[in-house]
Amino acid sequence: MPETHASAGESPQPQVADSPTPPEAPPAPLPSEPPVQQPDVLPPSKVTGEFNVLCYTLLSLFVVSFSVWLIFAWTGYGKRYAPHADGWYMGGTRTVEVTLVRDDAQNLTCASDLVLEGLHCGYRANQEPFDPNGTEDRLQLRPYNTADSVLFLGAGLWSSPGLSGSLPKERFTVVCNFRMVSAIKSVSLRWSPTGSFGPVKDAVPAGLLSDCVIPQ
Repeated sequence: MPETHASAGESPQPQVADSPTPPEAPPAPLPSEPPVQQPDVLPPSKVTGEFNVLCYTLLSLFVVSFSVWLIFAWTGYGKRYAPHADGWYMGGTRTVEVTLVRDDAQNLTCASDLVLEGLHCGYRANQEPFDPNGTEDRLQLRPYNTADSVLFLGAGLWSSPGLSGSLPKERFTVVCNFRMVSAIKSVSLRWSPTGSFGPVKDAVPAGLLSDCVIPQ
């Protein structure tokens, strides 16, 4: 291929290479819309549910307890069963063991206006004698403590045939059958002729003593 020479006095023109076309810039992103604010909503509270269950439970217990109290009050539970004396109930008969001295026939007495199947204390609630002519032992309630420290009121111990003879001079034990007539609380007790009457705090069983003997 023939070479091309530039004319005299003309400098040769450099060949300019075609410059590459710059890449187009990516379109600017459109401004995004601000997120929609959600209202503040609290999740359902577990405490509220547990609190309701607790309230219902306490209410149920109250209703049951009140119902039981009404039943006991209606049936005269307090008169049928003696508190702090397991197995003592109205109409029941049990064997009791009592320790005494022979002067207890005069030492022990009680005061109350109650009459239970003809049985009553030696004194009225105002501490006046219940009967001006005296009350027979078989009808007169007196306070006793069993060998296992259960307080009760009993009538008929000293008139029992098993104690008709001479009694020991020292402290002795008597075993009797005791039939509970009721449980009473409105009563005061006296443990010596010169002592004062003191009210009881709880209901005590009261009834009839029979078949009393001094164990040999």
